[in-house]
Amino acid sequence: MLVGQKVTMQDVRRANRALVVRHLFMEGQTSRVAVGAATGLSPATVTSVISGLLEDGSIIERGSAETENGRPRTLLSLNKDAARVLGADVGEAAVNIGLFDLDLNCLGERSYPFASRHIEPEIVTQAITEGAHNLVDQCEANDIPLLGLGLGVPGIVQTIVQPDSTIRHLVYAQVIGWNAASFDHLTDILKVPVLIDNGAKTTTQAEHWFGTIRGCDDAAMVLIGAGAGAGIISNGKLLRGSSASAGEWGHTKISMDGPRCRCGARGCVEAFVGAAAVLQAWRGLEAVSGGEEMQGVAQMFQAASTGDRRAVRAIDDLVEYLGVALSNLVNLYNPGRLILGGWFGDIIADHLFDRVVDAVKASSLKQPGAEMTIKRSSLGNKGITLGAATLVVDRFIESGWR
Repeated sequence: MLVGQKVTMQDVRRANRALVVRHLFMEGQTSRVAVGAATGLSPATVTSVISGLLEDGSIIERGSAETENGRPRTLLSLNKDAARVLGADVGEAAVNIGLFDLDLNCLGERSYPFASRHIEPEIVTQAITEGAHNLVDQCEANDIPLLGLGLGVPGIVQTIVQPDSTIRHLVYAQVIGWNAASFDHLTDILKVPVLIDNGAKTTTQAEHWFGTIRGCDDAAMVLIGAGAGAGIISNGKLLRGSSASAGEWGHTKISMDGPRCRCGARGCVEAFVGAAAVLQAWRGLEAVSGGEEMQGVAQMFQAASTGDRRAVRAIDDLVEYLGVALSNLVNLYNPGRLILGGWFGDIIADHLFDRVVDAVKASSLKQPGAEMTIKRSSLGNKGITLGAATLVVDRFIESGWR
């Protein structure tokens, strides 16, 4: 809502509905009394909102539970079969797409791998279209409304509001060759709304709703693969910035004359801690071709375990650089939790977790460093498509059946 714009009764009703639906979504099962206590809404308002939600099929009654005074209370929950949601993510090695119910239980997934890091937007569109149609048909969900598709992409997503109030999304992903790529035509192909955001942000939101960040209002999550990115939860909400590019942690600088990053600059975090960069530090410029980093990382840790000096040095440097880069997030955002994720992040946590924790705390300011806990992602690969699907469910919570 614009500053100075008059608040209407419809706005108030929509906001009240969003409070109730979000509580129901997060709690799973609750009562009218609990809804009122959690949202601060009056009993009359709670009754009115819930009546409307029952009528439109968003929620259902699920029996009753005894209370301390012996009077049963009717239990309510979101109607998970009221709609279906698609979530798709463009990762470093594949396009992944999943079908979810309204509770975000996964009903099926498809993956379309690719060899090159420079995948064309047209190939992404084809994969998503094929996967979406396949999943909806396979899960026999044609008789249930499809709310929309959430799409997580690499790089920066610019959102443009047109004069006619329609919204355009332009994706700038320099490291894979996208300059103002658009996927808005998926709306016409799939006949549902398509919501697009940076993949690190969507994965962070999934971790906040369902994973290690749940219950924490201030957190930072880093995803490390061939490259590196981050998502920031501030005051309970995903931090997007003035033009939605907040979280490009991988392209902050920790050296003035460091190695050249894929973005073209020197000294980026990604150029020190990304899997491709670490393998290059071990084996040299001809370390590994795109798409083979996972095998290369396994070989590097195996070599280090047998005393390979270059492998040991590459891993030692990784810990040192990662400690500095993560401490910058600690000092800048003062997160209560710092989450390590991404496929390479998971491997780092498997082999080096305690060393990384010590390195981060050693470079962090004393107070924020002592107050913060470092954990690993609890969702792993499940957070990829799940995070994208949260975009659609979040829109449903805030705006209802649009």
